[in-house]
Amino acid sequence: MRRRKGPVQRTGPGRFAVRLSDRERDAVRTFTARLRVLLTSESPSSDPAVARLFPPALPDDDVLGNLEYEQQHGDDLLLGKLEALDTVDRTLDERELTEDELMAWLGSLNSIRLVVGTRLGVTEETTEKDFAGDEQGGEMFALYGYLTWLEGWVIQALDQELTADDAAGA
Repeated sequence: MRRRKGPVQRTGPGRFAVRLSDRERDAVRTFTARLRVLLTSESPSSDPAVARLFPPALPDDDVLGNLEYEQQHGDDLLLGKLEALDTVDRTLDERELTEDELMAWLGSLNSIRLVVGTRLGVTEETTEKDFAGDEQGGEMFALYGYLTWLEGWVIQALDQELTADDAAGA
């Protein structure tokens, strides 16, 4: 049985084809730029949507324990997110990515999705009907859905076993 082909497919050991339209690539480019601005603003932790990207390391610990963790590791976490965005920006027009590059895409797509979802107040029960009459909210929810769909394909591609057809370039 042949697998359904999606926008991201494993093509070889550690290699992945990315088939996105120019419009889709432009959308990713726009939102990676917006996320970079949010992450490098003067007080990103005051933005609940951005704070969602840096949840407490110790949810059951006191405020001081989490503050100590953030002071010790917060810059590294931020730097990792910025480096992932750099990778996405650098490889956005490529048709094939390495596994490390695709992992950077996954992290960045998920970060954008979390920010959009937090801003919209998305829950498991949220549907497009919740944004009827709200053009901007509806468009953002459509973006959220697209990011969820694309992230699913990235995860599926990373999880794919390499078949003989894949190795032969089929």
